Amino acid sequence: MRRALTVGLVLLVAVSALAVLRLVQARTEALAAEQEREMAVRAAAAHAVSLMSVDHRRIDDDIKRALATSTGQQRARYAAGQAALRDTTVRNKAVQTGVLRASALASFDGGRRTAQVLIVGDAVIHWEDGRKAPPEERFFRWRMDVTKASGLWLVSHAELVQ
Repeated sequence: MRRALTVGLVLLVAVSALAVLRLVQARTEALAAEQEREMAVRAAAAHAVSLMSVDHRRIDDDIKRALATSTGQQRARYAAGQAALRDTTVRNKAVQTGVLRASALASFDGGRRTAQVLIVGDAVIHWEDGRKAPPEERFFRWRMDVTKASGLWLVSHAELVQ
């Protein structure tokens, strides 16, 4: 009888330990998934600010920053337009300052390492080329697809939305 009680207690302790271990593992996985979701949103937000913020005095750095936060189709599209952006920004002595207003995760697929993020941002542009034009406000709303590549979340597609 004593032996059966001892075996029962050992089994109860073992099952309890396994249950606690599984709970800790589930919590760790949930925290890791939440961190991934946050990193995906931050990556899209950083890319949006890079797209909205250009300055004729540092345009090459601005372009590098936008390219560094993108991949795939978005990177190729931005790279293809960089010469025109540089020429226009320098010629007009434009300074555009972007501000992130909101960002939200629309969808997340941790297994496929993809997410879709909604971004709201505003920018003010002014010109330092001597024109008397008042600063111009611009409003941006994007749907961005974000992909984890080489350990980093990068924007793979950005679409302006209404």
